[in-house]
Amino acid sequence: MRQVIRRKEVGDLRSLLSRHRSAALTGGFGTGRRSILRALESEWEGTVIRVASSPFDEDSLFSGIGGLLAAVSASADGSLDPAELAADEIVPSIMTALRSIPGEEDTLILVPNADEMDMDSQRVLGQVLRRLKTGRLHIVITARSIDDDGPFASVPEIELAELSIAELIELARDLALARFGHTMIAEEAAQIAAHAASGRPLAVSHILEEMAPSEMRGEIALSIPVRVGPASRPMIADYVEGLTPEADALLRCLSLSPLTPLRPLARRMPGFWEAVDELESRGTIERRGAFLRIPHGFVRAMVQQSMGASERRRTHLTMVEDCADTWPQVEAWHVSFVDPGEETAQHLAAHALGLVRRELTAGGVEFAERAIRVCNDLEELRGQLVEIAETLSDHGQFAFSRRYVRIASRSNRAAVVVRARALEVRNVFLETQTLPSSLFTSWSRDESEQAPSEVARLQLTLALCHCERGEFPRAQELLALAEATSEHFRAGEQQLAQAVRILLDSNSGEDGSALAGFASLQEHQDSIRPSFGLAVATGLILTEHYEAAAAVLDHIGETCAANRVWKRQVDCVRADLEVRLGRVSQAVAIIDRIIAESAADKSRGLAVVRRDRTLLLHAWKLLLTGRAGEAGSVEEQTAALASATNNQPLLAELNALQGRYLLRTDCPAEALGHLRRCEPLSAAVTNPNVRRFEGDLIEALVGVGRREHATLLLQKLRDRAKVCPSRWVDLVVGRSEALLAAGETATDLFGRTLRQASTSELVFEKAVTHAAFASRLTDNGSKLRAREQRLAAAALLREVGAGRLAEHLSNGQIVEEPKVPTMPGLPRLGELSDEELKVVELVRAGLKNREISERIFVSLRTVELRLTAVYRKLDVGSRTELVSRLAGNPRLAAV
Repeated sequence: MRQVIRRKEVGDLRSLLSRHRSAALTGGFGTGRRSILRALESEWEGTVIRVASSPFDEDSLFSGIGGLLAAVSASADGSLDPAELAADEIVPSIMTALRSIPGEEDTLILVPNADEMDMDSQRVLGQVLRRLKTGRLHIVITARSIDDDGPFASVPEIELAELSIAELIELARDLALARFGHTMIAEEAAQIAAHAASGRPLAVSHILEEMAPSEMRGEIALSIPVRVGPASRPMIADYVEGLTPEADALLRCLSLSPLTPLRPLARRMPGFWEAVDELESRGTIERRGAFLRIPHGFVRAMVQQSMGASERRRTHLTMVEDCADTWPQVEAWHVSFVDPGEETAQHLAAHALGLVRRELTAGGVEFAERAIRVCNDLEELRGQLVEIAETLSDHGQFAFSRRYVRIASRSNRAAVVVRARALEVRNVFLETQTLPSSLFTSWSRDESEQAPSEVARLQLTLALCHCERGEFPRAQELLALAEATSEHFRAGEQQLAQAVRILLDSNSGEDGSALAGFASLQEHQDSIRPSFGLAVATGLILTEHYEAAAAVLDHIGETCAANRVWKRQVDCVRADLEVRLGRVSQAVAIIDRIIAESAADKSRGLAVVRRDRTLLLHAWKLLLTGRAGEAGSVEEQTAALASATNNQPLLAELNALQGRYLLRTDCPAEALGHLRRCEPLSAAVTNPNVRRFEGDLIEALVGVGRREHATLLLQKLRDRAKVCPSRWVDLVVGRSEALLAAGETATDLFGRTLRQASTSELVFEKAVTHAAFASRLTDNGSKLRAREQRLAAAALLREVGAGRLAEHLSNGQIVEEPKVPTMPGLPRLGELSDEELKVVELVRAGLKNREISERIFVSLRTVELRLTAVYRKLDVGSRTELVSRLAGNPRLAAV
């Protein structure tokens, strides 16, 4: 096995040895203890001595210590025998012997399986390890575990936790390349190996050694359970050794199927419930509704392979009789092993679809793979495989969804091929927010004639993706192409066409189609597809029908709670809704859940759905909760994703977010740089309520004294408001007019605007208006009235959960006395003077220019000059970009 399996733990072990000179490496069989020792040994610059130990010597007094002394050859005359020493002489004598090892380099002694030594040797070795504090001698032992009152208690320990599915998948890729060189393992094969390994890296190696190259490439049906060799037996000892005969018989029966119903076994097997309790207490089996299953693929594989062919056949026949007429899916499974017929494969595929729909995805995949294996002509299965792929995609199982799409795309039937292509478009977009190449997504004339409804579905799927990317002209063209064949539409195509129309209309500020969709959803709740419901909710949000949008999201959330992909998208839209309404606390709670679930998906080897929305919402949350330093890295990831996928709307939203935050924290010049980038990136957007940056841009221009430019933008916004009227736009126009007005006119306009913002959905915007009014009053010298407006703004911000912004309005800082963190090493940081470095440190800590001037006792102008010099030397254009650079990012936060 390659030595890179536990690279982090190798580093941790070296660090532990440098501090303590001794360390214990603990973990079960197959967790990678041996590979870590090999890696440590290969990198050690001094002498390495490996001590052999055997469980056969555990009954011999001091055999372990004798082996240690024999390995190091430390005794001058070779006659030191621990058994002949007095009890109080053993440890000092051994310490002297070990320290007398010749040479000047550091010496590493490796003692594998120290817990297999005789107990007297373990006690002595434990004392030696605890006394080893200084010098050039280092000792590492391995053991399954260390007890608090055992012989190795208090020895510095590194416990090898089970690897996550994502880590095991990456390991499978590495091992496949090491075994076959240029051969890449298919994603689905890597997932099968990772799930079967149950967290143990050695198991992955054993599985891949038994996997055929064609299976590894995903070219044939996958073997589930996996094939493993006899050397893997110790890894399942805790699960299967010492079972009662009844439990062993039950386990062997369960190993032959991914799912086995309880009732038939309970009627037939004596001592059934006692056996179930025994196996459940060990974690060997688990219940899933009316079924029992073995959750560990490695255990199931070893148990099944321990059975002879006649025993397996006999058990299959018994299960066919047990499940006849009652459990058709299990009956079909066992029939496929003893007497498969012409329709067995189709029956298995149908049952696979049913299992996936019931959230039994692992069982569904195994049924599908079995169907592929017993099918004489795959053409008969390709249509069913597309259905299975669609359902797997809904559950976020993209690896197997892609596998079955790949198989279906080789069909002789145009309808199946085009349907598979449409699903691939959707999968790619959900994972990467990109669209496949035009060659892949094209459709031929023959396909349009033979499968018009499937081609329309492909066109509408593409149109929906283009709408999500803000590419509305292309979406309009695709919608027109699809509607030209509307006489062939079925219910699914009709809903997709409506969804595209809703998104196009809401971008133009028209709410008619969204409201019609809402009425349709209320009338036909059971037949509404999630894609249509999400489009209705989005359209209602963009046209300010917030209560209706929330109701739609509630309905989709309830009906799609089990479908991970749709649930994630519902949560993202719900978070967007809360953000638009300015309800910070509610939005943060939803975003926290999205982030946690995304992290869990990643550790399980599943794709992170709609990463663009997740990253943007994460950045918003960090900024609004006063964690601007942490936000820098998330902003960088978002910008990198937008750049890599050419996603201009995402880049526009990121810059709008950064500009809005900087503006709210009294950095209008820095905010202006971001907000101006939004204009060219939003050229295709008609409805100002979509992106919501114009009001901030006008305010930033006023803040830097560019009133004429602000006036021109205000006139453009008025013109757009006539075409796409909304309450939010009216409020922004009123606030902008007040900012640009003179004298008492400004006061009157601010008063009128604040009265307009009296509804609950505009509380955050009302707070922003109070803050803008305070800024204007301060400029006019009315400090007392300005303070009243600031307090009003702060109270409203606290009401919606934006406590950090409220704090900034109250006392001028957004975090409490931050500790200046250690500056990371940057290639050009050495070009800065000591005075400039001091300013940079305080900027990174979250302080603003005026706070910095007060902290280091210089004028505000001096701080601004030093910061300008820093921008030039570090090649950044704004405060946000500077913070991003200081966070150690190789790229800027916005590009």
